[in-house]
Order: sequence, then C-alpha cells, then structure tokens
Amino acid sequence: MNSAERTWARLEGKSVDRIPALPIFMVYAGNLIGRRYDEYCSDHRVLVEGNMALVERYGIDLVSCCCQPFSEAADCGAELEYYDNQPPACRNHLLKEPADLQKLKRPDPHGGGLMTERIRAIELFAQEVGDTIPIQGWVEGPMAQASDLRGINEVMLETVTEPEFVLDLMDWVTEMEIEFAQAQIAAGATLIGIGDAAASLINPTYYAQEVAPREKKIVDAIHEAGARVRLHICGNIQGKYESIRNLGVDLLDIDYLQTVAEVREGVGPRQCVSGNLDPVRKIKDSTPDQIHADFAQAHEEAGENFILAAGCEVPPETPEENVVAMFDYARSTT
Repeated sequence: MNSAERTWARLEGKSVDRIPALPIFMVYAGNLIGRRYDEYCSDHRVLVEGNMALVERYGIDLVSCCCQPFSEAADCGAELEYYDNQPPACRNHLLKEPADLQKLKRPDPHGGGLMTERIRAIELFAQEVGDTIPIQGWVEGPMAQASDLRGINEVMLETVTEPEFVLDLMDWVTEMEIEFAQAQIAAGATLIGIGDAAASLINPTYYAQEVAPREKKIVDAIHEAGARVRLHICGNIQGKYESIRNLGVDLLDIDYLQTVAEVREGVGPRQCVSGNLDPVRKIKDSTPDQIHADFAQAHEEAGENFILAAGCEVPPETPEENVVAMFDYARSTT
C-alpha cells in the first residue's frame, strides 16, 4: 500500500498493511532542511521542501501545510512577529472593540497573502506526490480564529459579557474558513485539518450549543468538496466527546490531557483517532524503547481505528532516534 491507500483505508475502517503515521512536524521540518522558521511559514517552497524531507527520511504518510495559526488573521490585516525557531505571534489583534467586526473585510484566499502561500504549497505538493500521499491543508476552527482576531482573553470573557458579538464573530469566521478550505481542496488538498485549540478552554455546554454546530458547518463543507477532515483540538476535551462524535470528522487527534481509553469510550468504536503521547515528556525526553511501549498502550486503548501521532507537534529538539522510534512502531504493527 502507498501512504494514501493506507491512510484512506484506515479512515474507512478497512484493513491496512501497517499503521499510518501522521504526526505533526512544524519547526522540526524547518530544522531538518536548515531553514529558519520564518521562511518555513511564509514561503511555500520551503514548506514543501521540509515536508518532502520528512517523507524521504522517515516515510511519513502525509505532506502538510500546518505551520502556524495566523495565516487568515494576517490576510485580514493582523501584524505578525516572526522568529527564527518558533511559530510567529500575533501582536495586534484586529478587533479592538466588538463594533470593529462590522468593518472587517473577508480576505481573498487567492489575494497574494499567507493564505495564497498555503494554496501554492498544495499545488506544489500535488506536483510532487500526486495521489500517492495525503495532502493536508489546514484551517482554523471558529473559536480559535475568533480568538486570533479579537484576543483569546477577550473572547473568553465576551462569551458572557458580549455573547451575541462572539456568535456573530464565529459565524463570520466559519464562512471565511469554509471558503479557504474549498480553495485548498480545489488546489489538490485531500485532507483538511481543523485546528480549534481555544475550544478546549470553554465549557462543554457552550461547546455543544455554539461551537460544535459551527465546526460541523466547516466539516460538512469540506466533505461536500471531496476531502476528508482531521480535527485537532489541543488541550482538554473532556465532557465534549458526544458533541465531537456527532461532527462526523474522519480523524480525531487526541492530546495527552485525556487518555485514549476515555476518548474511545466517549466517541465510540468507529471513530478513527490518533495520539496521544505528551510531545515533551513521552517523545522528546523519552527513549526509543519507552516510545514503543507508550504507543503500544495508546494503540491498545484505541483499538484498530488508530493512527500514529503525538498529542501535538513533535518538538524540534526531539532526538533523531526518538523520531525514528515513532515510525518504527508504525511499521511494526497494524
């Protein structure tokens, strides 16, 4: 099986020759080719080079555009501060007041900014790998992108003090992310990641009533456009399992703040999951033998519908032998 056949079969609950390995690499990939991270997240050619190096060196089962969460916000007008060895930061949230939403213009994914760089990366990936490896695009979820535009502290408070504004903002974001996802799929993306880390900070009731329905709109639009969906919520999703199960995503990433066993119980046996090793303690600071043992435990708790990944991004300081150990485990079992 090639990487695409293996991954799609696993997502469909069919037999595979080995576990697909879809860990998230960001800064590590830039370091692998000796490039600064500001180059990696702003130049599609560098991002593609880094991903192809991961394919050649480790046999990773996807190429990915996941590199930083602010592409959409930057194209809306936010100013980013770049660094050599970590993702950029957003220093001036565009929405200083709730009323500013009325003045915000939706960016054109083909307008020449960072969103366009992502689309160009997908087009170049398609030339490099064709349909043999999943091409992963990326969008931000409604709560995450609302926080990028307004500020996470402000959005959390305003779910109580300005509830209608937050809902209007998430609606605005949802439409933007649907358009961006559709543009990536048209360029050749076959899998779209939805990153909604801020959704881990809100209570399960608000998530079920307000956030999950907007995530579902994005999920449905991606499926209608012909791609699969990977949901990535960094942090704690306890209490949200039923809502997540009803989203219909193809792959659910699990962070280390909950066990794979409890997530499996919450989302049911059919949901394909990945994770959930602590990227620092159980990947970077671990040993190859212990990594094998920890992935074996996660695999046992997940059952057959399991894909190999850490709880989040593999840290750039991870020793080479530990990265190799991750992929060795994937190659050793189905």
